[in-house]
Amino acid sequence: MAPVQKKKKIIKKRNKEPVVEEVKEEEDLEPKKEEEEAEVSDKEDMDEAEMKEEEEDDDMETEEFEDPEQKQKKTGVVYFSMIPPKYNVVRIREYFEKRCPGQVGRIFLARNKHTKNPQYKYSEGWMELKKKKIAKAIAGQIDNTPIGGKNKDSVSSMLWNIRYLSGFKWVHLMEQLQYEKEVEKRRMNVEVAQARRIAAHFEEQIDKGKHLRKLEAKVKASGGKWDAFQRDVEQKKTIRVKKKRSKQVKTESSELMNMIFK
Repeated sequence: MAPVQKKKKIIKKRNKEPVVEEVKEEEDLEPKKEEEEAEVSDKEDMDEAEMKEEEEDDDMETEEFEDPEQKQKKTGVVYFSMIPPKYNVVRIREYFEKRCPGQVGRIFLARNKHTKNPQYKYSEGWMELKKKKIAKAIAGQIDNTPIGGKNKDSVSSMLWNIRYLSGFKWVHLMEQLQYEKEVEKRRMNVEVAQARRIAAHFEEQIDKGKHLRKLEAKVKASGGKWDAFQRDVEQKKTIRVKKKRSKQVKTESSELMNMIFK
């Protein structure tokens, strides 16, 4: 009877084993489903983020690749006939950014060639604004008004002198500056060439003088005569021109004057 009982025990163990495996398989499937759902949701989020980034990139591209001619037509340029002392590009930008934020473009200040004082470094300037209306408004409102600032500052009592340049664009300013640079460059080249010609002629005359002195020394050493070079300059005779006196016409008034001043 003993071996029969052992067989029954073995059968019970075999029946229990698959049940445990099935439970484990079900437990393993649940986290896998959760992981797949999380992956799907992450992919959807990534796709949405990529779509948004592409849309933003397209918007940026349209802004960047906007026709430059149309941009230029919208802009306006303002001219400063006088730059206040101690003012530079940064300070002017800060001043006008307070009055029209985000509308100030490029600024160019011309150097003052007539003085070496660092306070009066710039003599005139130009400022570009993104819209014509704003440029006209600034020129009308700020022109002939005090600069302002601290009372101790000497600049505070000075007045702005601003003009709106109708039909004038930043390209015109760059062309004018480039033209002036070319003219200055050519003028300098002409002056340098002339100075070199004068220096070369001077050196040539010095070499000739040295050569003549050597020849003079040789002739005198050999007992010969050396005639010093003298220029024969003929002076023109002065010509005297006799001025013809105008004939006096006798009139009643002349006769009266002669009677008085005899």
